[in-house]
Amino acid sequence: MKKYTFTLLITLITIGYAVAQSGSIRGVVKDSKTGETIIGANVRLENTGYGVATGLDGDFEISRVEPGNYTVIVSFITYASQRINVDIIASKQTFLTVEMEEDISELSTVTVTAVRETSSDISLLRNIRESVQVVSGLSAESISRTLDSDVSQVVKRIPGVTVIQDRFIVVRGLNERYNTTQLHNINTPSMEPDVRSFSLDVVPSNIIDQILIYKSPSPELPGDFSGGMVKIFTKSIPDETSTTLDISTGFRQGTSLRDFRAEERRNSHWTGWNDGANDLPMGFPDRLTGLPNAEIEQAGRSLPNNWKEQNYNSGLDYKLGFTYNFRKDIGKKGMQIGNTTSIQYSNTKTIFNVENNAFEAFDFQTNQPKLRYSFQDIEYGQEITNGLVFNWAWKINDNNVIELKNLYQRLTTHDFIDRFGDQIAQGFKQNNFAFFNEYRGIYSGQLIGSHKLFKEAAKLEWIGGFGNTFNQLPDYKRYRKNVVDEESGESVLFIPRGQTPDFLGRFYSDMNEDIYTAAINYEHKFNLESKTSFKPILKLGAYFEDRTREFSARNLGFSRSPNFNEGLIQSDIDVLFQPENINSTTGIRLGENFSTSNFFIATNELRAYYISLNLPLNKFNLSGGLRIEDNIQILRSPSRFQEGTSTPPIEPVIIDQIDFLPSVTLSYNINDKMVVKSVYGKTLNRPEFREIAPFGFYDFIFDATVTGFSFLQNASINNYDLRWEWYPSLTETVSFALFYKDFRNPIESLYGNFGSEQSTFLFRNTERAFARGIEIDIRKSLANIFRSRFMNRLSVLGNFSVIDSEVTLGEDLADLLRATNRPLQGQSNFIVNTGLFYDDETKGVQVNVNYNVIGKRILLVGAGAIPDTYEMPRNVLDISVRKALSEKLAMKFGVKDIFNQEFLLLQDGNEDGVFSRTQDQVFRRFKPGTQYSLGLTYTF
Repeated sequence: MKKYTFTLLITLITIGYAVAQSGSIRGVVKDSKTGETIIGANVRLENTGYGVATGLDGDFEISRVEPGNYTVIVSFITYASQRINVDIIASKQTFLTVEMEEDISELSTVTVTAVRETSSDISLLRNIRESVQVVSGLSAESISRTLDSDVSQVVKRIPGVTVIQDRFIVVRGLNERYNTTQLHNINTPSMEPDVRSFSLDVVPSNIIDQILIYKSPSPELPGDFSGGMVKIFTKSIPDETSTTLDISTGFRQGTSLRDFRAEERRNSHWTGWNDGANDLPMGFPDRLTGLPNAEIEQAGRSLPNNWKEQNYNSGLDYKLGFTYNFRKDIGKKGMQIGNTTSIQYSNTKTIFNVENNAFEAFDFQTNQPKLRYSFQDIEYGQEITNGLVFNWAWKINDNNVIELKNLYQRLTTHDFIDRFGDQIAQGFKQNNFAFFNEYRGIYSGQLIGSHKLFKEAAKLEWIGGFGNTFNQLPDYKRYRKNVVDEESGESVLFIPRGQTPDFLGRFYSDMNEDIYTAAINYEHKFNLESKTSFKPILKLGAYFEDRTREFSARNLGFSRSPNFNEGLIQSDIDVLFQPENINSTTGIRLGENFSTSNFFIATNELRAYYISLNLPLNKFNLSGGLRIEDNIQILRSPSRFQEGTSTPPIEPVIIDQIDFLPSVTLSYNINDKMVVKSVYGKTLNRPEFREIAPFGFYDFIFDATVTGFSFLQNASINNYDLRWEWYPSLTETVSFALFYKDFRNPIESLYGNFGSEQSTFLFRNTERAFARGIEIDIRKSLANIFRSRFMNRLSVLGNFSVIDSEVTLGEDLADLLRATNRPLQGQSNFIVNTGLFYDDETKGVQVNVNYNVIGKRILLVGAGAIPDTYEMPRNVLDISVRKALSEKLAMKFGVKDIFNQEFLLLQDGNEDGVFSRTQDQVFRRFKPGTQYSLGLTYTF
């Protein structure tokens, strides 16, 4: 921590010193007759390398200029160029107002249309500066400089943001449940049955116009977030008609070009689509309980005998991308039609060698941890992604735009796990195996209208959307072998005497969710015809959302028949599942852990309304309002699963609540480049469907059952922010922020034995928690700080956050949880996210270096005798290089995770407060492997 702080201070001092020894020129360019500002005028210092284009307000700035006399040249098409002599004085700023006269002697007719660009760094920082919220972001211009292929990789470059599991966003160190994602101002559906979060890896990066991450609430934003609210905007009308082809391949250390074990592949495996071979067969009984033996035998034999893994070569990773941009200008009134079509495909593999341990209570008498089991896992994983983006936009005129946005993505995961080690608590060694196939997908379709009214004094936006997500888990298979001779390694199949699906079983689940959304937003700027700048802005709107999720699961297991043939335990797994061995006398018998809680239908109806008012008061700006959210969440088990049985119906879970969410922001503009913002806002956090469903799911990785809790309550959060922002130029920003969050009834996941050998994950509300922190953001060019062409092409991005949090358990959990003084689950204690960017446009070379580390955080809240499990920091360094080989062809090369530090879960069993990587209890560890990629991009 001292090292990071020292480096930051040296950087700030260097920048400050350089600025103090130089001067700057700032000004605005206008039309001499109309007084209107001129966008895109070229402003440069004669005989120097200094030059900029005017921004959307006609403003410009050239900073860090050595003292002396200069000639400023201002030029723009259809205007006569201006030459102005100026003196630059150290530590002073020279202001110019340049009035340009039309000069159309060489042009017959010229039409200039000003369009508010959104994809550039300048436009993005302008939006951030004008926003009343605390917000960060990235533009398409910045994204194009990287090798990032999807949004999960892109957002890592935004200050204060990290990504876990390569999918879920973490803002200000708060875990994924406190962060919300919107696609074009509509909540995105989630295809995760267990996690309340959107998988950012399903959105390709080349279709992004800009990404904004709001860190403070406001009436216009959804109320269900506290860490950050991600807004993703895809491209509308392209700049030009073009076609781009991206091809890349990758090599992962420890994985690529090695032996790879997996379930037998079929011809369509490479597509990532479920061909139905692993689904339950047609005509399979709805329920096995009470069926005659003959029908149960037939059902068991109908299941495919695909228990034996096959050997392959892992090969190399590869990715393909095709993007077509179409633009058509119609007539002379600014009408345009545009289309963006993007097709993406990727195929990647991983091999992880994992140390996997489980502990009981620490033995303080012997000062030794007490192991329950110690395993070495080899995890073979494959991910196949494919998707389509199909966007249309119709610009009727400058005041009316209609857009149709379509996103469809699929993510398929195939895993095979070979687990070997000591089952110490039971006194023997064993070999466990698991096959895991997961098919996930998402569709989001939106029709969007944007209209300027009353001579552009007002803006109306409406959105209607439909989304669908699915998550299919067909034939999640597990089986076990017991080692009977450690010297020879001889092992035999473990076939339980009673039905135990976790040891010899097959699990099937299917989740489907439909989401219908609609929103309307109206903004009106009042011009009171006064000489002051007092122009209030009124915003009001409504948001409607209906979600319906259907979930079903089958938990099947095999056990010994009454006269079991003991010789079968010495056979191979595929021999055991020959049809003749599936019988109710001498072989194995199929059974089912049937529960009505394995089937549920859940609905969520949200009705939200907001109103806000923005009052500019000279240098002060006061903005505030109220958001009302009326939400009802219902989860019930279908009654047909109780029919004809003695099982009592499950009472529906209902959470019906109206929340009033006020927020207010007071800003003080110190000058044109500095602003101080103070923000208060109330938000909430609702439980996800799976968290309130009384359903148990076996997690093979952690050897634990995940169970929902029907009595969870909504959490509420009071958020406070104080932030100083400085914008040295149109593309630079420096900020310092203090924040505090007060949680009531935060939802946490508990991990413990709870009186049995089987570990369990439970969800509970703790009483209260707080999180407070300091955050520093820097986005700065090094141009002209050092007198060198190389340094002039460098820029830096950095974020440094220090966060402290603490949980109050409450009486209900005080005796259940082990740690009574601990941080909030998932809350990191610090974040460092930095980048160094080099851009030489003349040679077509871009080099990016990115470094990221997050502090330790509680991943598993320990219950009973099990202590908390912390995810330890990993230092991650990435380098990417882009070289233009021609006007149309570019090459990209990248190295990710250069340090390849281990992913480590650690328990402080002796509770001395010191987390030692060599002395404390290792719960789980592995090295992900450094990744090398090489790609080509060709634009037609």
